[in-house]
Amino acid sequence: MSKEIELKAHVDDYEKLLNLLRSDLYIKYEGICEKFDIYFFNPILNNSFRVREQISNNGNFIKNTIFTVKDKIIDQGIEQNNEYEVELDYNSFSQSLTFFNKLGFKESHRKIKKGYSFQFLKYEKPLHIELLEVNNLGWFFEIEFIEENDINREKTSVLINQLYDTLEHFNIPFSNIEKRYYSQMILD
Repeated sequence: MSKEIELKAHVDDYEKLLNLLRSDLYIKYEGICEKFDIYFFNPILNNSFRVREQISNNGNFIKNTIFTVKDKIIDQGIEQNNEYEVELDYNSFSQSLTFFNKLGFKESHRKIKKGYSFQFLKYEKPLHIELLEVNNLGWFFEIEFIEENDINREKTSVLINQLYDTLEHFNIPFSNIEKRYYSQMILD
């Protein structure tokens, strides 16, 4: 299990932000990324899980399949999720979909994210940034910390403040923070 603390904000001019990211001294460019997610709903648990096909290119072309289920909490646009993941080789994606369909799970929706991945090295712990186009929802600035161990409230507060500081650093107004999950936006 890992703990993710993240927020996403709408981007008005992604080309301008992309240029700003590429020129920032604290930024390490990781490459392009594509994520194709299929969500299945489990009526017994009243919860969804995700099967992701992920492709990234940071000089080394990486393809994989990831199963994810989350304990989700969102407050004022800040997600604080406990995330459980299993990673498989890329060729497992279509077989995984067949497997879950055969078990009777029903697909609830799909999400496609395409864009750019970065590390922001301003803080003690690197912050993961993605500039992404999501379905027909537009461009988003996603920033997150991932902690492998459980963290206390004080550490969580510090990380949340660093998320807000990062928005300011890249001139993104707080009013652009999206307070809903992508899934809610897609299904609305």
